[in-house]
Amino acid sequence: MNRSRLARRAIAAALVLTIAACGGPSSSPSGSGEDDTELVFWHYFTDREELLQQFADEYEAETGVSIDLVLVPGDTLGQKFQAAAQAGTLPDLSAAWAGVGEETAPYAREGQIADLSEAMAAGWSDRFEPSLLAAASFPEGNGFDVPPGPYLVPLDSTNMQILYNKEMFAEAGINEPPTTWDDFIAAGQQLAEAGFEPFTAEFGQWPLSSFSQVYQWNVIGEEDLKATFGGTMPYTAEPWVRMLGLFEQLGQAGILADGTITNDAPAAESLFVNGQAAMLFDGSWALGVFKQQNPSFTDYGVFVPPSAGDQPVRLPGGVGAMVFAVGSSPHRDEAVEFLQWLTDTDRQRTYASESLNLPANTDAVDDGLDENLAAFAAAGDMVAPTLPSPMPGEVETTMTKGIQRILQGQDTPEGVAALMQKAAETGQAQ
Repeated sequence: MNRSRLARRAIAAALVLTIAACGGPSSSPSGSGEDDTELVFWHYFTDREELLQQFADEYEAETGVSIDLVLVPGDTLGQKFQAAAQAGTLPDLSAAWAGVGEETAPYAREGQIADLSEAMAAGWSDRFEPSLLAAASFPEGNGFDVPPGPYLVPLDSTNMQILYNKEMFAEAGINEPPTTWDDFIAAGQQLAEAGFEPFTAEFGQWPLSSFSQVYQWNVIGEEDLKATFGGTMPYTAEPWVRMLGLFEQLGQAGILADGTITNDAPAAESLFVNGQAAMLFDGSWALGVFKQQNPSFTDYGVFVPPSAGDQPVRLPGGVGAMVFAVGSSPHRDEAVEFLQWLTDTDRQRTYASESLNLPANTDAVDDGLDENLAAFAAAGDMVAPTLPSPMPGEVETTMTKGIQRILQGQDTPEGVAALMQKAAETGQAQ
């Protein structure tokens, strides 16, 4: 799953850029804003609020343009933006509550989220991996009647791996993180024998589908995934049953921490950061959460989910937080200039080191990264590509509920596969 779904924390954004006569984006603001210009910036980044204020103060000192940061709960930002659009009281900048798609399309179509095609073509786009910029753009023939082009600007990128407690591993006599599924199960049982809760995750929510995605790619493989999602291979085929069988093995191994099957993100992350679980499946954003919740907890590492099949391991991930300039703002140009400044290499390096989020600007990924953030960054080329057709939503819902039952011993891989096929044929979740 890419982070349009990893979307765990709905995140998106857009900007418009007016390029000065020099012909390309500069890492320094041009100072075109008036001294009394104030830009209102709505965001939901509670874990980065202090850092954003630091950037705002720095920008005002350099340019005279002030940034009024307004914290809005992420689950209400979309509704607040809609109400403000109707009332004509929109901000100048905003974090996006959703990625490119039906939730943001009406505002992009009406120009309330600015089209950045000209600005990106002038050189701004060079800062970002093509896959990240693609995730921030409405493509040709998008079906929403939005002119194609980039509307959202990536602030960071993500991928999901397994984090582990080094002290617990050492006490259990485990010298290296597991690289195969069998070794992963064995390590979990070794940790349990040593008195630790071996593994936890947010399996009560969407990360269960993300963990499944790792093994869809690793066990089923790209060609068979395309065939299944394209309707020429059934979900009852042997590779799908084999993939679901991994969860049967996981449930029977006795290595899941209490509550894993119903946990949400805060619950699972709290177990790990407070030393109550030895392993956690989570995203790169978790590093910032750990720093905020328990700054003294540093003795942990990161490893790629172990292989269980013959196909390459692919990770859920992609673009993370995104921001946008409001196209109807009278300060649109100044808003874009600030966002250009915010995504330059210097700011992105600071953003990465202070927030422990992977920077979207590729030039900011260097040797100065935190060790664990660097481990996430090193696996960036393992992120699963976007397929022509994704798994239908009703099938995914059926699968995740079915895997939860498998983990609890209440269903079988064959039974869940049959329900997934029925969901595909009827268009209704089972």
